[in-house]
Amino acid sequence: MIKFFRRIRQKLLSENKFSKYLLYAIGEIILVVIGILIALQINNWNENRKDRTLEHSTLIEIKNSLELDSKLLKDEIEFQLDNALVSTQLLNHIRQKKPYDSKLDVMWERIIRYYFVDFNTSAYTLLESRGIDIIQNETLRRKIVDHYNIHQRNLERSVDVGEHLSNENLIYFFDRVYPDITPNFKKTYKIDNEYWTPADYQTLLNDSKLIPKISHSIKVRYRFSKLLDEFVKKQEKLIREIEKELNNK
Repeated sequence: MIKFFRRIRQKLLSENKFSKYLLYAIGEIILVVIGILIALQINNWNENRKDRTLEHSTLIEIKNSLELDSKLLKDEIEFQLDNALVSTQLLNHIRQKKPYDSKLDVMWERIIRYYFVDFNTSAYTLLESRGIDIIQNETLRRKIVDHYNIHQRNLERSVDVGEHLSNENLIYFFDRVYPDITPNFKKTYKIDNEYWTPADYQTLLNDSKLIPKISHSIKVRYRFSKLLDEFVKKQEKLIREIEKELNNK
């Protein structure tokens, strides 16, 4: 093709048709520029297509991560509410100073069980590495960023406070309820599936700190459950908005 155009230019020059040669040269330049612009447009289109594909897969990863977190958080809410109920039954038994019953063994074991959820942030970390601007919908992009950087971090701080309060209660229960437990066990707070009978139930009933400690434990569980529930509702709303965006792609 290049040789073809070159022969035409040479023929025009040899025939001393400079004006036609000039027009032809300009036309050739215009064709080259148009070709370059078309190539750039195709390249931009390909890059945009790649970005949209990456955006779609990233949104799916974030949605899946949020759905998994929601499931784990709902399990945690159920666990905390169930333990709060069991702890309330134990509290009522102690307030009435009823004699010890073997059914209390599981209640003591439940009252010292504390589990807190670790959030899965791998999908959001991946989004940050790819570039947050890859999400075209500005409103959705801001909500995703706020969810991880504001709402989740606020909840994590609340969890940290709850863990501190829980550990204080654990120390009390291990010292007063199960003083025979090994020091190593007391330091690690690892709870197995065994149920334990308090070392001295009658003495424990006269401990002025026992009822306030159990009451506090119950309040912490209810407050924590409420925080989790509010967070899950925000999270599920975000999931629906991501699904809507994916359906529009």
